[in-house]
Amino acid sequence: MPSTTSIAIENSLLSKLQIKASVCVLTFSILIPFLIHFVPVSGNPAGAVLLPIFIAPLIAIIFFRFHVGLIAALLSPLLNYLLTGNPVLGTVGIITSELCLFVIIASLLKNIKFVKYFVAPVGVILSIFFTQLFFSSVSHIAVVLTIGLPGIIIISLLNILISSLVKKSN
Repeated sequence: MPSTTSIAIENSLLSKLQIKASVCVLTFSILIPFLIHFVPVSGNPAGAVLLPIFIAPLIAIIFFRFHVGLIAALLSPLLNYLLTGNPVLGTVGIITSELCLFVIIASLLKNIKFVKYFVAPVGVILSIFFTQLFFSSVSHIAVVLTIGLPGIIIISLLNILISSLVKKSN
């Protein structure tokens, strides 16, 4: 029979690891893009236009610890591909890089008073910029950002809404 001390240590460790939060965020990292791909978008894939894969990591960095967002960033593109066939296999590594950079940038900016309302668009734009610069070309940056502009607007509004709600609850 485990002692009270060992149970307290296990609960403390589980609390710090935020395993339940990580599983929930990872689940939403798969579910949100899956549902978004049912939205009719002409010309480009819905994921490239609406950027749904950034939503769960954004929520993770606002409400949980850094590693919860990073777990979603590292695993969700590959799991999405394995479960749904999206994103295209050739872009899984690029999207994973974008998400990891997004989580790092957004985590660094989220505690700055005014900037916390713009963590998402700044994080998305910078992560796309640096990832495309590394994997593709300077000319491709403008194309990706232009295609993803509706998603950047949506995630910006979501960022403002969530940050405002968090502010009111504190």
